[in-house]
Amino acid sequence: MSLEQYHRLSAEYDKFVYESYQVETIDQKLMLNYQYRLEGDNQTPITFFHRVSYELIHALDAQLNLEQLNKLDALIFSIGLIEGINYYKSVCPKSYVIACGTIDVEQNKWWQKLFYHGLGELIYLNGMSEEVTESNLVHFICDHKWPNIFEEIDLDLSGNLIPVGGGKDSVVTLELLKGMKEDNLCFVMSPPQAAIDCIHIAGYKNYLLAKRYIDKKILKMNDQGFLNGHVPFSAILGFIAVMGAALVGKRYIPLSNERSANESTVIGASFNHQYSKSYEFEKDFNNYVNRYLIRDINYFSLLRPLYEIDIAERFAKHEAYHEVFRSCNRGKKDNSWCGHCSKCLFVFIILAPYMSEEALIRIFGYNLLDNMDLEPIFLELIGVKEVKPFECVGTIDEIRWSMKRIIEEQEEKNKPKPSLTKTFEQIIPLNTINPLGRFDEENDIPDIYLGLLEEKL
Repeated sequence: MSLEQYHRLSAEYDKFVYESYQVETIDQKLMLNYQYRLEGDNQTPITFFHRVSYELIHALDAQLNLEQLNKLDALIFSIGLIEGINYYKSVCPKSYVIACGTIDVEQNKWWQKLFYHGLGELIYLNGMSEEVTESNLVHFICDHKWPNIFEEIDLDLSGNLIPVGGGKDSVVTLELLKGMKEDNLCFVMSPPQAAIDCIHIAGYKNYLLAKRYIDKKILKMNDQGFLNGHVPFSAILGFIAVMGAALVGKRYIPLSNERSANESTVIGASFNHQYSKSYEFEKDFNNYVNRYLIRDINYFSLLRPLYEIDIAERFAKHEAYHEVFRSCNRGKKDNSWCGHCSKCLFVFIILAPYMSEEALIRIFGYNLLDNMDLEPIFLELIGVKEVKPFECVGTIDEIRWSMKRIIEEQEEKNKPKPSLTKTFEQIIPLNTINPLGRFDEENDIPDIYLGLLEEKL
């Protein structure tokens, strides 16, 4: 893709319209239906239909509180606003027309910031960064005939709704919160098998399931040369999780985002593949939810003070999950590790100081550090290239620290060094790698959970 293609497409389709949203209930299943369209002079409009559903699995006596739906109109509308980014990104027109509601000036700025940073990878990879800014990427245009639906509402809330993705991070959160089991409900969104497996190993039978139904038309458009790229998935998860918490009466949404998510993907620039996992977004999102949507729902990352290496150390102790956890996006559909991507290599490196080579080979199938085909990815991970992999990986410093630990163990035990380990030693002097700080104080963890985290760690 290129800047020229962005210019052409956004000229042909100069308007994205959030047309409508509807609520549908069948028994104890809730469905939120959204409609969007791309418009342009002399162009046939392209219409998209999108759905988000909720249901409790193995719920026993629990039920979704569907009687509260009349209080949640602003939240339902907001889910549609963020889900629109899946289709807006195909062209990135300047105008995002909201035909089914309205937002004020401050909200407009909030959404501009989210779209700009949330689409930062797409902007960077398509060469748009020289002319696109937070204030000019998109303008949200509203018909102010619509009443203001954004009111702070009060609900009877308690306990935790725990998002589970199936990776090592959410496993550590599940284990940290197991003492609150009676107050916990797990939450999954269009989950991979690994997420369900982790929930069961943690001892939970029931969970809240959300599913997203993307209009397949957008997949065909990707093949036809429309813009494509990463969207702020964790921001989408945030809005859908808040709705879920309201439906099941949970006050806290303890996420599993770590301090490593704050580091930019492009060295020296602000583009961050993990922006919607960052502490900056977490603060912005919490403020937005409590000001405009629902008072007293607390969305925070329980693991925010920790580096990936800290989480890996804790995860290594929970052997029951080692065979079922997954983080590889390529292997998500068939519940596997592909063993050839940046995510697989990163997870291998970050776990290696805390798990035996034999245990890692049981997970990944072979020693990834002995695969020279992975050298280009490896060089990105250790920070000798301009750009880190556009993936959810740890910081350059902690990857280097893990490699130093791996090398020290190999030398101590007189073990042969894999090929990528030798590459690392040739590039990075080990005496320049220092231990990392522990426990970042920059977090919004409620005191009761902060005490639990400090006690467990």
